[in-house]
Amino acid sequence: MSVSIKTITSNVDLAPTHMGAKLGAARISAGLSLKDAAQKINLQYRYLDAIERLDKDVLPGLGYALGYVRTYARFLGLNEQDAIAQFKADMTACQDLEIVGKPSFVPKPKTRLPRGSFAIGAVLACVLVVVSWYGMKTDARSATPDIVPVMQAENWGFEPVQPSKGDTDMIALKAVGPSWVQVKDAEGRTLISRIMVPGEIFETSRKNLPILSLRDAGAIELYLGGSRLGFIGQPGHSAKNIPLAEVGLQ
Repeated sequence: MSVSIKTITSNVDLAPTHMGAKLGAARISAGLSLKDAAQKINLQYRYLDAIERLDKDVLPGLGYALGYVRTYARFLGLNEQDAIAQFKADMTACQDLEIVGKPSFVPKPKTRLPRGSFAIGAVLACVLVVVSWYGMKTDARSATPDIVPVMQAENWGFEPVQPSKGDTDMIALKAVGPSWVQVKDAEGRTLISRIMVPGEIFETSRKNLPILSLRDAGAIELYLGGSRLGFIGQPGHSAKNIPLAEVGLQ
């Protein structure tokens, strides 16, 4: 008995299996090649290709990757927040699968050590731990983080997201690079505490007496009433307990 190709394909789920595939399907539906899309949003071809294939080894880092996904989803008319959330979950799932696929135990041949070797080894291990600990402290004090330049995307037919204008009591933070950001109100309640990705905006009222702490002061721009005041600080520098309510009062 012969079975038609149409009957076979009708029983197969052809829906994209992950966010990268959904972005690729949306691009194809729009009649765009990967090269065309990369040129229009001013992002590197290899990054868009890696996003569609969920190739984490090519992407520069999860923070930047999520920013690229936001830009790509916005360009294709997809929901940005849903795209970021699913892509992050997909990347985590890929990482977990890699771990599961690796052997958890590799048998080794047994060897007998001379008597007293265990005690000597324990002493050497303690010395090694102490030396490593001091070395890590020294590196932490002297290390200077590498600053990766953020690419500015061109306007391809819609207005970029901007902080609200008009209300002079409205304070906004806009990420131009990935950075952990925490803002608490006067009573110590946390208003935001997470890594902001490029293009993301957080707003709060001056009346909340917000206090800001962040990991990369050069990755966050400060706005008051919709007007840009500049970056919080120098790239790669962290800052703690900045009273945002005092902004613009000098």
